[in-house]
Amino acid sequence: MRLRFFLLMSVVLIGQALGQAEVLLKRGSDWRYLKGSQTPDDWRAADFDYSAWPSAAAPFRYGDGQGGTVLADMPRRYSTVYLRRTFEARNVSRYSVLDLLVNFDDGFLVWINGKLVTGANPPRSAASPLASGTHESGQFEPFEISDPGSFLKNGINTIAVQGFNLSLTSSDFLIDVELVGILKDAEPPSLVDFSPKPGQFDRFNRVTLRFNEPVRGIDGSELRLNGEPAIAIDGETDEWTFQFEDADYGEAVLTWNPDHGIEDFGRPANPFTPRTSGLARYRVVDDVPPTLSEILPPPGATVRELKRLRLFFDEPINDLRAKDIRINGEAPKSVTGFSTGPWEVEFSKIKSGKVSIAWPSGHGVTDRAAKPNAFAGSGWSYTVNPDHWPGSVVINEFVATNQTGLRDEDGQAVDWIELQNTGRNVVNLGGWSLTDEKGRAGQWVFPAVELGAGEFMVVFASGKNRRVAGEPLHTNFKLSSAGGYVGLFSPELPRKSVDKVSGYPEQRRNISFGLSTTDEPVYFIRPTPGAENGAGSFKNILRRPKFSRKRGLFTEAFELELSSREDGAVIRYTTDHSLPTQENGTLYRSPIPISKSTVIRAAAFRRGSWPSRTATHSFVLGDSEAVTSLPMISLVTERKNLWGDTGILEIEPRNTNKRGIAWERQTSAELFFPDGADGFQIESGLRLQGGDYIRSRHTPHGPVPWSKYSFRLYF
Repeated sequence: MRLRFFLLMSVVLIGQALGQAEVLLKRGSDWRYLKGSQTPDDWRAADFDYSAWPSAAAPFRYGDGQGGTVLADMPRRYSTVYLRRTFEARNVSRYSVLDLLVNFDDGFLVWINGKLVTGANPPRSAASPLASGTHESGQFEPFEISDPGSFLKNGINTIAVQGFNLSLTSSDFLIDVELVGILKDAEPPSLVDFSPKPGQFDRFNRVTLRFNEPVRGIDGSELRLNGEPAIAIDGETDEWTFQFEDADYGEAVLTWNPDHGIEDFGRPANPFTPRTSGLARYRVVDDVPPTLSEILPPPGATVRELKRLRLFFDEPINDLRAKDIRINGEAPKSVTGFSTGPWEVEFSKIKSGKVSIAWPSGHGVTDRAAKPNAFAGSGWSYTVNPDHWPGSVVINEFVATNQTGLRDEDGQAVDWIELQNTGRNVVNLGGWSLTDEKGRAGQWVFPAVELGAGEFMVVFASGKNRRVAGEPLHTNFKLSSAGGYVGLFSPELPRKSVDKVSGYPEQRRNISFGLSTTDEPVYFIRPTPGAENGAGSFKNILRRPKFSRKRGLFTEAFELELSSREDGAVIRYTTDHSLPTQENGTLYRSPIPISKSTVIRAAAFRRGSWPSRTATHSFVLGDSEAVTSLPMISLVTERKNLWGDTGILEIEPRNTNKRGIAWERQTSAELFFPDGADGFQIESGLRLQGGDYIRSRHTPHGPVPWSKYSFRLYF
């Protein structure tokens, strides 16, 4: 089954397609308005006299939004607002539909010249002044009004709007509208150009269409190449590019899908009708011979031994047999592979001397064209020297959890590996390899790049797999922060290890691991990519302390024991929710009595080592059955994260209305169940959640809802 992947680009048509719409009433306009639920029954009629109503600008709001008219007296007093005004329409027959754009919280109804035309979340009964559902403001949403000729007239028209809030105690309200007339469009879209034009190509997989106006309804199935739909599309408005699988050699025919959904943005839309079922015919021919795209070891290399070659072609070949290639004039023992490669050429081990690789004149290597093109590659040679050393290159430093450090050419902070040439000669790394798996020495292969004596080279371990000489290099793998392996191998086959970091330990964010001045593996607080390793190193990261009891719900008091698997380490713990440090917390010496609900935060410390991560366990003891019969989430953070100058709940100064990552605080989140089933503990970010109205009124220990806080976790 063929998998289809689509790249869809959103299309935004400003003003409902420029030149196809007229604004009849602008957002933010002045209105006559009336507060409350008591008003004459005929207020919606076109001839109703509302001249005594006050005038003000939209939006009408409180608790959210900006500008307009603030209804400061609305909370707890009234839940509806009445709006009226006039607008002018000329030549109504030109409009196919109207678009009413509404920014609202929580509901509304609209009448034009006394006729109800649209609404959202209206009251459940005529006697109710409350919206039937909730809706947040923030953007203007379109509501189509059909058959405008049945109620709209040339000249002056009247519009009436009634806005509804969900309740008298709602935290916010907003209403603002814009009215747009959509002009009739009876002309269907047409195709004005396409490229490439019919002809002969050595490869064909793409066509670009240009229409006379913006169109929509394109998902890749509208155009077919030899009966197959596109695998990707790219475009906007009136120009679209269809990407197909490469057409087979021979005739390539583009045809329209008779059930396509291409149409313009008319209201109603006009469908595109192709003039014929077929768009164009092309001829795809292959008259280019195959070439070798990669050879391992690289031609001209000096290696310590040689018994295998690995070959890659730039296109599929029909076959490569032992009689098609010569190693020092002899056929190899075996050749295995398929398509473009890798093709493995095995021969008796050569321990020293010159080695020439040649293609006999009668070889049968060709591509798979209808008229096959013969491979016309030339030979190359190697030097085998058992005493040769490929170069003194070491894995000098790496970062496995880069969050805010070195960034790649895409602006992303990704992991990286730094190599250093510690020898006196330039080393050509072409054909060398890096890997994070012991059994895959050739996992990622270097292009032909040189590393000068004493110089450093940074390779991003991003998984992006970029191997272009002269540009930033990226491996096809990423590094594990939990610990693992990194190996550097020379180019001969089988490959020989040049350097490795085997079984490297746990890594922390923005801290590097590398060689000290005495060539010992250590951690560095300040990574130095592309330069000598710096100071501020340490040898170990300690593991978290172990707890004798699992976090959760308890009915009886108990004693909690803490232990460390690290020799010479001490444990410090806190019960006030703060993080234990070498200066903060109690030194653990004996079991801790737990006789009431308690949070224990503990970490291990040792001179010359990086402290362990903090382990947080919440123990709930003595709460009522109503509380302990339900699953429980425990959020634990330091007091300074909630209160004080930088606390997210502080109201002096008022921090509750501040947003964004600057007002996110580190917290421990735990979930546990009454039956003791496994929950979880995870470190996360904690932010306050809610609209501007409630945020500006939060009051600790005050009445509900002002004292009730909502939170959001970020992982």
